[in-house]
Amino acid sequence: MKKTNNILARKFGNTFRFIDDLNALNDGGEFQNHHLEIYPPELVLKKENNNNKLATFLDLDISINGGKFITKLYDKRDNFSFSIVRLPHKSSNSPSKMFYSTIAAEIMRICKATTLFGDFIISVKALINRMHIQGAVKSSLTFVCMKMLNRHALLFQKYSLRNKYILDSILN
Repeated sequence: MKKTNNILARKFGNTFRFIDDLNALNDGGEFQNHHLEIYPPELVLKKENNNNKLATFLDLDISINGGKFITKLYDKRDNFSFSIVRLPHKSSNSPSKMFYSTIAAEIMRICKATTLFGDFIISVKALINRMHIQGAVKSSLTFVCMKMLNRHALLFQKYSLRNKYILDSILN
């Protein structure tokens, strides 16, 4: 296609596939028009989004607002009618330091994937609530979050907020 129709080929430049998930960004609907030329008819492709400004891909919820991509974490397990243990329980055989470091690492993962501070806080508060149920103590959470915010300040700068405000928003 690059040799016969370079303009069309370039529209597929932002098409990404990982195992059975596929995302075509800014292609002007061309993937949907040409997918039968790429995949055999036996392979049924199921379009999961109904709106061209909102989709989920892997663990991301991606929307377009004001011409900008807005991302936040998406976990289909949140829609289950039962709870799922996602991270270790404090009473497990792992050291306490590892338990709290896992929480800090998860908060950083949420930050990396989340564009808006409000969405970040919603995800982190849900994590903190789950971890309280799994044995986390507020004083230890405060210490590990303060340490994480100081060590990884550049990561959180995208929210243009002071670390103290972020910490208070997370823990209160």
